[in-house]
Amino acid sequence: MFNVDVAIGLTIAGVVIAFLGLLVWSLVWVYRDAEERGKPGWAVSLAVLVLKRPVSLLLWIAFRPERLGH
Repeated sequence: MFNVDVAIGLTIAGVVIAFLGLLVWSLVWVYRDAEERGKPGWAVSLAVLVLKRPVSLLLWIAFRPERLGH
């Protein structure tokens, strides 16, 4: 028999896992990108995490410095 409560719980769990995966991926990307550009990756990643994440991630992409050696 199909249990609606279990299905809803699994759907919510899937959404949470997907969100956390995307969060971790974006923070790793920001860290690596900042390091390539000569900025402290930990500080930029922390700022993106703490400061209204979607907006701060877009701000980093828009205003990030040029890569070193380019």
